[in-house]
Amino acid sequence: MSTKRIVILGASGFVGTTLAERLQKRPEVEVVPVIHSAGSAWRLARRTSPLIQVEIADRTALGNVLRGATHVVNCTRGDRSVMTDGLRNILEGCRAAGVGRFVHLSSVMVYGDPPHPDSHHEDAPTNPPPGADSYGMIKLEQDRMVQAAAAAGLPSVVLCPPNISGPFSGYCEGIVSGLRDGSFALVDGGEGPCNVVDVRNLCHAMELALDARAAALDGSRMFVTDGARVRWRDVVAELLELTGTDEVRHIERAELLRLTGSGTAKKAHSIGGSIRHLVSSDVRVALSKDPLLARLNRAARTAVTKLGRGVETRLRLGIEGPTPVSRPEPYANLTVRLCAQQLREVWHLNERAERVLDFRPPVSFRQSMADFRAWYRKMHGMDTPFWSISRHLYG
Repeated sequence: MSTKRIVILGASGFVGTTLAERLQKRPEVEVVPVIHSAGSAWRLARRTSPLIQVEIADRTALGNVLRGATHVVNCTRGDRSVMTDGLRNILEGCRAAGVGRFVHLSSVMVYGDPPHPDSHHEDAPTNPPPGADSYGMIKLEQDRMVQAAAAAGLPSVVLCPPNISGPFSGYCEGIVSGLRDGSFALVDGGEGPCNVVDVRNLCHAMELALDARAAALDGSRMFVTDGARVRWRDVVAELLELTGTDEVRHIERAELLRLTGSGTAKKAHSIGGSIRHLVSSDVRVALSKDPLLARLNRAARTAVTKLGRGVETRLRLGIEGPTPVSRPEPYANLTVRLCAQQLREVWHLNERAERVLDFRPPVSFRQSMADFRAWYRKMHGMDTPFWSISRHLYG
């Protein structure tokens, strides 16, 4: 007989689906998978539990699905309105339904990109990328909403994972594709820290949070990783066999910083630069709309022309400088956002989750990578006679 009714919001995503599959094996749990749309719910559709489609902006529909829930897990994602207004509706619905436990997924991006040097522990200063719509900023706002709800009486846990690996991992697939087509490059030989968590380790932590003692449910943020000191060269070494190449591209740290904009110095203002701007063709076109300035411009051009082409050319070069010739960008095809993760030089530690939840990752990093490789080979037909054709067609 079920003693827990666990509603999983965002159940069709990578984490939500894996959690639903695990919980459905527990006889004491009634799992209620809630999805936004059926487009990515194919894994869930294989199971016997009915899928409930709800728009979390609809408070009435959301309240109906939360009625009778003992536990709620939030795996929803979307734009700012979905992630903030939607979460506000979820928290209000949980309080109204008398939910006993609420589990929310945060992100290490709340600590910045790159993160604060002290962010090996959760009490480090938060410094998400600027911009109201940046993922880290939205996640930080969500965390504060959950913590406020916990202080108001809704028992809550906030888990803070890095990139998620394991079977079905889009993150690992992205690295494989980048290694294959050269859009990913290692920095400093891949010596930098790479924080990852296998999806099964994350779901294990979520189950521990669902079963945790009430004293642990104060909304405190907890890192959840594989617990190993993994470096980027380790990740590449584990995935390289899937790429069909032994070559790994490399990039200097200074070049990557330049591409991210972090290493670009601002140009100093100068009188010469101001003059060049004033006599530029764009400015002259704009000023020519004034009749008096247009006549002055024509008179000046006529006077310079009478001095001869040689003088005219020397004047132009003296003011505007030589015509710049653009050089090919050697890193034009680089996926800068993925490569820039190597600039995150901190290992996030599981110490709080170990202490509060008794979390111990059941899946090692090596096992996680091995399971991903097995899934990838099967999913893409690498061990079939058609792999050479498939690779040619789909990259």
